[in-house]
Amino acid sequence: MSAGPILSAVLTTALVLAGCDAGSGSAAGDFEPAKADTLAVVTEPLPTEGFWEGSGTEPTGGLEYAIAQELAERLDLESVEVRTAQFPQIVAGDLGGADLALALITPTEERDEVLDFSEPYIQAAPALVVREGTEVPDVETAQELQWALGRDTTFEEIVGEVIDPDAEPLLYDNRADELDAVRSGDADVAMFDLPAAEAIVRSDDGLAIAAKLSDTEPIAAALPEGSENTEAVSSALRAMIADGTLDELAEESLGVSLTDSAGEVPILRTSEP
Repeated sequence: MSAGPILSAVLTTALVLAGCDAGSGSAAGDFEPAKADTLAVVTEPLPTEGFWEGSGTEPTGGLEYAIAQELAERLDLESVEVRTAQFPQIVAGDLGGADLALALITPTEERDEVLDFSEPYIQAAPALVVREGTEVPDVETAQELQWALGRDTTFEEIVGEVIDPDAEPLLYDNRADELDAVRSGDADVAMFDLPAAEAIVRSDDGLAIAAKLSDTEPIAAALPEGSENTEAVSSALRAMIADGTLDELAEESLGVSLTDSAGEVPILRTSEP
């Protein structure tokens, strides 16, 4: 895997959590942060539409931003400190000293060799993002298109196995470049997790979701290999799902709860009967 660029500077403004009373956490097990009273989180360079809003080193909102804040509160930590790295670096196991990564990461056997993973907090279908007006009703049509994909993402394998495009996909280290390739016409289609795709098209009238795949992928927090904090994070995430907090955060950040997401997006047809 690519090492990727060096981690950017830690956000100097800690995202202090108001109202974090001692004993308010609901996670099972102890959480030992790398930095006292602080949850250090690494993600991709901002923004990730719907998940990490803002620019430069100033996150302002988004679902994973909100999840990080909620995790810190449930783990009885006082603040969140955010760092950024390119996605290939994160999934190669280099979290730059952060306690965990929240970057729409799907656990895989390869990644499990260098990272530990929490319980999933999202199950998402891969979705096809295209320029408005582009129709992709079936796999045969998708094969004829130029694809833009994130380097070292699971979408590389998915597109290779499910679509098998005629042209070699263009690979990018970040989603902004993928989307620019689609907007400019250098590529015809990119693939993102469905909730991320929905956030992307809501922020850009020139883009649309053409279809989604029928299968879903889990999305989880990634922790350093051998971390003793994995169960505490998993417990907090399970509680957030069970008590409805995660859906509430999704409604605030994405405009729709995860359980109600994208019922009208068509499934990409295959040639199978």
